[in-house]
Amino acid sequence: MGGRIYRPEQGAGILELPEIGRLHIGKKQMGQNGKEYPVSVDYFIPSGKYAGMFAQALGEKPATIQVVFPSDEAEKVCNERYEYRDDKGALVARGDGRIFEIWDGKKYAPYSVDQYPDIMQQITANNPTKRGAENWDIVLTLRFIIPAVRGIVGVWQFSTKGKASSIRNIRESFDGVQAMRGTVTGTVFDLSVQFAKSNKPNTNSRYPVVSLVANDNRIAQIRDAMAPTQNLSLLLPGKEK
Repeated sequence: MGGRIYRPEQGAGILELPEIGRLHIGKKQMGQNGKEYPVSVDYFIPSGKYAGMFAQALGEKPATIQVVFPSDEAEKVCNERYEYRDDKGALVARGDGRIFEIWDGKKYAPYSVDQYPDIMQQITANNPTKRGAENWDIVLTLRFIIPAVRGIVGVWQFSTKGKASSIRNIRESFDGVQAMRGTVTGTVFDLSVQFAKSNKPNTNSRYPVVSLVANDNRIAQIRDAMAPTQNLSLLLPGKEK
């Protein structure tokens, strides 16, 4: 008999760590009319109980941070999905393009595209919003360890809806490293954000683009930095242990 209740859905050998904070690339700013409005930034803003530890380790406005993924399961650490929310922001439905979970008042019930080929259109029609069909968003959520934030063991979360830029960059980098090496858990990545200018005519608008790039030069350095509080060698390939 083991020391935990057996839960088949957890799987075997999967590293589960608590969420200790979230990162954002936007904030609310007070306008001249006295009302708050959202603005984008080109640095990461932490939130949560350990936000102070993040700022102490990485500064007030870090544009690049090093991260390590504790799992190879995309669903857990690099999750991409469709989301449909009502005008109040409540999540009506979510899905991966094959299976969609729709809120039925008590739970999220699964529906297959094989059985309901027009399921996304049905959700839009049954839950009208101001944005209409454009209310479907693609959301990418990352969960990772930040080795520089020492003294606390857990994962940070970052989500983006930048489907035309950030999501593709991040997904292709994650999948590319995993395809070449068979795992991402032995790789240190640079997670960076910078502003890009819009290509639309007669506009000076800009938007933040997030990128994920493997940084093998930092593996040994980050391993040493984490040594007093964590055993990063568990996350490194054999030659680096």
